[in-house]
Amino acid sequence: MIYKPTILNISTSIFLLGILFYSIWNYKTLSAGEGWGIVAMFGLAGIGIIAALADLVLQRLLKNRVAINILELIILVGIAISILVDL
Repeated sequence: MIYKPTILNISTSIFLLGILFYSIWNYKTLSAGEGWGIVAMFGLAGIGIIAALADLVLQRLLKNRVAINILELIILVGIAISILVDL
């Protein structure tokens, strides 16, 4: 099976690139004090990596593209809600 773009892997890519650029742009602020901001960025990147792995597993298990995208949209909304609740 060819790994194809889906809702989850496109949004995960945008999310990880956003974390990377934000971390580079605000490195002095994030590393001030004890550096817990950098730890938080690694935690958010971990969420993105888990989402990418979930996408890979779903593409291997399911063959129906519509079902994959609907399920990944539900996963994406759940991840977004969990991140927004922590803010």
